[in-house]
Amino acid sequence: MATSTYPIILAHGIARFDVLTNNLFKVDNSDQKDEFHYFRNIRTFLKSHGFSVHHTDVDWDGRLVSRGGELKDQVEAILQSTGSPRAHIIGHSMGGLDARQMLWANREAAFHEKIASLTTIGAPHHGTPFADFLAQGLAADALALGIAFEGILDLRTEAMEVFNAKVSDWERQNGVRYRAYAGQQELIHIFSPLKFSWLIIRSAAGDNDGFVPVSSARWNDDYFVPPVLDADHLNQIGWWDDSEAWRGVGPDELEDRIQTLYLDIARGLAHEFPLDEAE
Repeated sequence: MATSTYPIILAHGIARFDVLTNNLFKVDNSDQKDEFHYFRNIRTFLKSHGFSVHHTDVDWDGRLVSRGGELKDQVEAILQSTGSPRAHIIGHSMGGLDARQMLWANREAAFHEKIASLTTIGAPHHGTPFADFLAQGLAADALALGIAFEGILDLRTEAMEVFNAKVSDWERQNGVRYRAYAGQQELIHIFSPLKFSWLIIRSAAGDNDGFVPVSSARWNDDYFVPPVLDADHLNQIGWWDDSEAWRGVGPDELEDRIQTLYLDIARGLAHEFPLDEAE
């Protein structure tokens, strides 16, 4: 299958945990192996299969308006550096919402014509009950102390209901190809720091990946790509944790499965948007 298609841009989620290691090892868009990156080894793997792949780095915990604006600037820089007229975006978690915000905010400038597709993985398109919980408690206390914790407010179910009511009709007719992947696991296999949030979400919205309910990550029936992934929120970006060991899944097996997922996505994009048919 051809691998020649527009550049693929990986958009990270809220509170990226690799901020220190990323700055230390300078792995965002370097030629070094990205084993410490948020998207663990995914850029390197896709590049080894002939794809042009790029990372972005937006506000650690900013609001969608801020993060979406930063994403636009970085997408434009990537398009300029590659000479490509369009790009694909794969957004994990809030990264998928950043891209939706970016497209909506710049609709009058027809920026959506520069984005061939948006694929989201574990994105809270309908919000997450855990953000509702945080906004009522920990986030509110943090904001009162002047600590940056604003991004979580945009991930509330109510906030995303308002956002979707505003943008959904436009998204259906703007020419961007949308796809959404969802993941879930049972509590015993969830990354330990996400077990508490899993319980909060399970009570309110059922199956989830430790941060986002399946019902939210699915987005809608037109965009959802089945089946639901056997992966928690951390697994979805290539990271193994010892909760996987309870069922005999080792790091190599998990990494191979997730890298194959991203490769299948990339190959699907190359099939749908081959460069020899691009304008």
